Amino acid sequence: MPRIAKKFVFEFDLPKTIHVSSNVKISVITTLKDFRDFFQIPWKVYQDNKYWVPPFWREIKEFFREDEPFWKHAKSRLFVAYKNNIPVGRVAAIIDYEHLKTVGKNVGFFGFFECTNDLEIALALLDAAKEWLTSKKMTLMHGPISGRVDIGAGFLIKGFDSTPYLLGNYSPKYYMNFAKEFGMNKSKDLVAYHVDLKKPIPQSVEKTAKRCEANGVKIRRFNRLRFKKEMDWWLDMFMQEFSDHWGYTLVPYEEVKSRFGIKQLRWIVDPDLFLVAEVDNQPIGFRWSLPDYNQVFKELNGKLGVLGVTKVLWHRKDINRGRFIIMGIKKKYRGQGIGTCMNYHTLSEMKRRGYICAEYGWIDEGNVASRKAGEKIGGALYKIYRVYEKQI
Repeated sequence: MPRIAKKFVFEFDLPKTIHVSSNVKISVITTLKDFRDFFQIPWKVYQDNKYWVPPFWREIKEFFREDEPFWKHAKSRLFVAYKNNIPVGRVAAIIDYEHLKTVGKNVGFFGFFECTNDLEIALALLDAAKEWLTSKKMTLMHGPISGRVDIGAGFLIKGFDSTPYLLGNYSPKYYMNFAKEFGMNKSKDLVAYHVDLKKPIPQSVEKTAKRCEANGVKIRRFNRLRFKKEMDWWLDMFMQEFSDHWGYTLVPYEEVKSRFGIKQLRWIVDPDLFLVAEVDNQPIGFRWSLPDYNQVFKELNGKLGVLGVTKVLWHRKDINRGRFIIMGIKKKYRGQGIGTCMNYHTLSEMKRRGYICAEYGWIDEGNVASRKAGEKIGGALYKIYRVYEKQI
């Protein structure tokens, strides 16, 4: 018989129901209709939370497509919990086989976790993820990690009283109790710093920037008109300079392009906030920052059609927050103030626009150099995300 075409990775799974109690069950996602239940659960969890930013349907749906490069080396199973036939919780169990090669351990992830404040349901969801990972010979469970670290990692354990910035994540305080009751322990903390842009840029930062430029370092804007050429050196530098960072997994260039939405980046990138450091006209570092589009996205309720795009274009002038996303500097040039120099120019541009604050991070808690760089520009620790682990 001819093979039936599949569009999404969850369509390869077989239906299965786990009966938790008389009115609670957990179902394996196998159809797009089921997946809509999976997607819509956060609206129930955060219905009274003024800080949460709804995710985009198209973005989540596209990630689980069979032709998404991530699934060439990963597999997953998605679960939804129903109480009285109403979806109230979800979790994805994920195995990234390239990550296993990197860490040398049989580590599986749980991710995309959302659940109403019901311990019985939360524990049942986490147990369903654990059982599937165990069946695939995993011996450790880490999470929440939604497949890739850059999509979102960790439960929020500090900083619940503010809206997450673009590419940031949010979770309710009671998730910490779920982790504790499930017997999970801390694996890694990720931290973020708040920068008050109403304050002057520290003189030490300006002084370092001027000295750096006097020594031959040139800071320029990303050239959107030479997009392909810019991407060629940037992808190569990104892959090399982040190879020793927590969560890094060696993957093909095509997947890195999909991770950062390179096709869309041509239009989303803000050249004045994507800075390139050069020596002798050769790129030796970059600082990528963005306006906080979450200030606009928050009002779109997960829908980015023609009307949504129009709203973004119209209201982006009202954005008054920025986010320092990632910075990379070739090892040969580290420790020379080049990162501070790029941060200085980024701060100057954000202040010129009238931004009142910015987020610096997230940063692996063990990355002392990056944490000191955030503190040097006036950043104050204000958010902590915790990734948990459990022997299974």
